[in-house]
Amino acid sequence: MKRLLMALAFGTAASFAFAQEAYDNDDDVVVETHTLAPVVVEGADVGQIISACEPPNGAPECADFHELIRQNFTPREIGMLFGGSTAYAEYRTSYDSTRQRYVAFLRDLQQNGMPVVNSVYEE
Repeated sequence: MKRLLMALAFGTAASFAFAQEAYDNDDDVVVETHTLAPVVVEGADVGQIISACEPPNGAPECADFHELIRQNFTPREIGMLFGGSTAYAEYRTSYDSTRQRYVAFLRDLQQNGMPVVNSVYEE
């Protein structure tokens, strides 16, 4: 019984120590003492991402760039752009237009930047 009372006393004392709030002496109003860490926003160097992440590159930093490529080009077009282009039957008829689309895609990224991935924070 004594041990239980001692444990309750220590638990109560500890909870009061952690739950103390700062009060303003004038109006007995609780003063918030917690501050949030500052948010630092940095822009990505698109030119560096393009040169460092051109496929094949398995770096985790390149995942967003590779996802954009997959959204804008078919697997066969990606194979022509970054693999053995002459191995594809459509090389003679569509390589030039695919390459021009890829150059326009890169130009758009350099002018407008990488799209930001939106995520929802849920508790």
